[in-house]
Amino acid sequence: MRISTPLMEQFGIDAILRQQAKLSKTQLQLSTGQRILTPSDDPSAAVRALDLKESLENNRQFQSNIQAVRSRLEFEESTLAGADNVLQRARELAVRSLNDTLSPSDRQAIGQEMQQLLDEMLGLANTRDANGEYIFAGFRSNTVPFAFDGGRTPPSYVYQGDKNQRLLQIAPQRHLADGDSGFSIFENIPSSSGANAIAASGGTQNILNTLYSLTQTLSGQFTASHGAVMGTNDLSSGIDYSGGPAKNFDLAVDGGAPVTVSVAAANYASADDLVAAINAGINATALNGTVVAQHRSGFIEFVSTTTGTASSVEISDDTDGVLTDFGFAGPQTGTGADVAFHDAASAALNDIDAALQNILDTRASVGARLNALDEQEDVHDKFIIDTQANLSEIEDLDYAEAISRYNIQFVALQAAQQAYVKVQGLSLFNYL
Repeated sequence: MRISTPLMEQFGIDAILRQQAKLSKTQLQLSTGQRILTPSDDPSAAVRALDLKESLENNRQFQSNIQAVRSRLEFEESTLAGADNVLQRARELAVRSLNDTLSPSDRQAIGQEMQQLLDEMLGLANTRDANGEYIFAGFRSNTVPFAFDGGRTPPSYVYQGDKNQRLLQIAPQRHLADGDSGFSIFENIPSSSGANAIAASGGTQNILNTLYSLTQTLSGQFTASHGAVMGTNDLSSGIDYSGGPAKNFDLAVDGGAPVTVSVAAANYASADDLVAAINAGINATALNGTVVAQHRSGFIEFVSTTTGTASSVEISDDTDGVLTDFGFAGPQTGTGADVAFHDAASAALNDIDAALQNILDTRASVGARLNALDEQEDVHDKFIIDTQANLSEIEDLDYAEAISRYNIQFVALQAAQQAYVKVQGLSLFNYL
């Protein structure tokens, strides 16, 4: 290879540029504090750092979810504490009202306070959070959970939410509910009152209806209960009857002869659709106006339009499997009753006790979840600290080593520049 003057100059420039590149990289490392500026600097370490960063982001998201769940659970806990206070006061008033020395006007005065407690309980059951979502509506967070329906038989409070709980992920393999549905807290209260309460059927009672019936009783407006039967199968998602002929079952109302009711063959997408079809079948028979089908939180019930001891409903004939579909074990009869004040108030008192126990159980569940959040948050905090330490070992720059390397590279650059100047000064003419 012929060594020419331009080649010698190029060698000198290349040496300078190499030293400048090394020095520039070291300067960038010193300014950022990062050892790895590009994946090519240390491919295996770069991959490990990416994995650690992904784990950090996931755990930070879990921490954010924990904060969201904690906020909603603490809000629910405070709301349930208010509901507990309302029921405790309602219980005191119910016990006081059973005193035989009270006059009707005294009980009416108690009924006025009971009405205020009912309104307060309705407000608590329909509580919304800071985002405007109803905390006791399940997945239907934009739907008012509880509303009074004067068109029902009898008029009563109905639950319009669903039975679901929203789950948030707080760990790789762990989800936690951020609340409870109004159905489990206020609607599905075990009731021993049976026909002694205005709206009780199926062994459960809405606590709002308990307070409502007690208010009516104290105000002297209590009416006898209706005969009613309710199935145990939740048909909120409907039922598919499209695959065959119409379904038939028998209803007997107020001691009358059984009458066959037909449900048209169709795919019913919701309990509302199914109830509409059943009522259409009822209205096409001699039972029109004597009994009504309706649903309570997805459970189908049949209610006589009359009240008192003569009021009754009997469902039978399982030829087409309708009783099984609706959740009746077999022929079932529900009767009404004419109830004296003491019986009605005592029944309401029993239901209030059951509601208090249910709220206590729910609050215990909320407390357990809050404790679980605290423990899981501590686990994530430790994991984040340990992961950040590992990431620091991989990515962070050793300043002592980098400064020493910077000084060496700076000297090397100066040497390359001086060598270039010396080479530039070489000429044969200096020796002629």
